[in-house]
Amino acid sequence: MRKHKLLAGTVLILSMLIFALPVITASAREFSDVPITASYYTAVDKLSNMGVIQGREDGNFAPEAQTTRAEFCAFMSRATGYNETYYTAGDIPFSDVPDGYWANNYISYCYEKGYINGMLDGSFAPADPVTYEQVVKMVVCSSGAGDESLRSVGPYWYSGYVAVAEKYGLLQNTKKTVGKDANRAFVAQMVYNSLSFINGGDLDDSNQSSGDASDLSNNSAYPTAEPEEPENTDISGEDIFDATPAPTLAPTPDPTAFPTPDPTAKPALAPTPMPTLAPTREPVINEPVYKPSIPSNNGLTVVIDPGHNYSGVDTGATGNGLREQDITYYIAEKVKPLLEERGFNVVMTRNSVYDNCSTESTSASLAYRSNLANSIGADLFVSIHCNAGGGTGTETYYYYGNADGKRLATYIQNYVTSSLGTSNRGVKEAGFAVIKNTSMTAILLETAFIDTAADAAKLADDGCQWSYAESIAHGICDYFGVAY
Repeated sequence: MRKHKLLAGTVLILSMLIFALPVITASAREFSDVPITASYYTAVDKLSNMGVIQGREDGNFAPEAQTTRAEFCAFMSRATGYNETYYTAGDIPFSDVPDGYWANNYISYCYEKGYINGMLDGSFAPADPVTYEQVVKMVVCSSGAGDESLRSVGPYWYSGYVAVAEKYGLLQNTKKTVGKDANRAFVAQMVYNSLSFINGGDLDDSNQSSGDASDLSNNSAYPTAEPEEPENTDISGEDIFDATPAPTLAPTPDPTAFPTPDPTAKPALAPTPMPTLAPTREPVINEPVYKPSIPSNNGLTVVIDPGHNYSGVDTGATGNGLREQDITYYIAEKVKPLLEERGFNVVMTRNSVYDNCSTESTSASLAYRSNLANSIGADLFVSIHCNAGGGTGTETYYYYGNADGKRLATYIQNYVTSSLGTSNRGVKEAGFAVIKNTSMTAILLETAFIDTAADAAKLADDGCQWSYAESIAHGICDYFGVAY
């Protein structure tokens, strides 16, 4: 039942049908400084769940903070298929990137992929802030449109990259700030736009992108107007990373060192209880719906992952008086007895509504879950979540190209939408960290939208929580051919 995942040079992003409607009662899923009303909320939320980005040491995302060129290489690498377990860095031709530098692998990966070229003097300036036009160049190249950019004629070295980015909708939800340093919110939005474009240009329900992947074969010059020259700047150069920094821009101090992007230490399997806060709703203790008189064991182990942490880092979305981390646990604790009654060995990533999977970082929290499943040799991994962003309905995700994951996701999606009556948003592919890094078949269920009143009413109802649990258990049984 193990899945075999192919490491691709470029990964496709999920097509999330999320409306960006203001919801005052909801807050960002992982980061308290990213409100759900922010234009970049969806980008930060989805990329953090994929393990592409993470917060600062204080648990915030710091959307206005600068991003260094090395940090941006880390973002682009993790977004486009880099895997530290299998990747070996090649020779880096930049004189100012020493051996042992924390971003060596990321810089090497981006150089090999053709996303970066370095400065004219042979340096890379890894600790310098990455600029707007440099981000645009790297994103265009990672999206496969670099050659088209070079065919564009314009007054500035970056003209072709900006024009192509505008043509294919890569600048959605961003502001044009040529000659300025790129902040973390802009970086997250651009990476998300790039991956959405690679997935077919379906960024969201508004379908605002004017181009699609098929347009890349068009060899004709595009009529997009060149960007205006930025005020008080004098930027030149043939290639974005071959350009000398603008002489009129004031030098910017190096930002605080970026934490190690991929935690190397394997989190302890025992989650850390955090009894200092009270959940929004007390856990409902229910007797199992079914009580077989003779316990059985079919030899199959299923890991049930109640998404997010009770407190600290990687906390969930909130809305309508509910917290995602509480609701996911209430559903998961109901799935457990239903599966155990049918002979499954069930392991929970959180054994109490108060549990945290890791208090170190969001990346560590995500890694804990997949590490646990891998370490015990589980046969299946199911992660339970609540959606946010003003939409409605249910959607289920499996890892790119995994047929077994798609089959399991389809079973569960159909049972949930039939029994709960939620809008069917479909079965979709994605690169979420918990389904990417598990070595067995894995899916992620977005039960409903916690910030939409009608959906939240179902999530809060104990009977509906049992319906979610039964749908999940029934789908797992169908997947394994076990009688429900």
